[in-house]
Amino acid sequence: DELKAWDADFINVDQATLFELILAANYLNIRSLLELTCQTAADMIKDKTVEEIRQIFQIVNDYSPEEE
Repeated sequence: DELKAWDADFINVDQATLFELILAANYLNIRSLLELTCQTAADMIKDKTVEEIRQIFQIVNDYSPEEE
């Protein structure tokens, strides 16, 4: 429980920092940190609509209505 609380506090960062942590964990091959950070990113989009996900990750929709 104490470790989970520490993880939750540690991972409570802004989105840019979270993505930097994902890249660093992957590069340094720190599996537990990679799993924690990727799960946090996955939780950010869980049960969200496509439009909400685009807003969260600042993704521009460049599809035409026909392509969608």
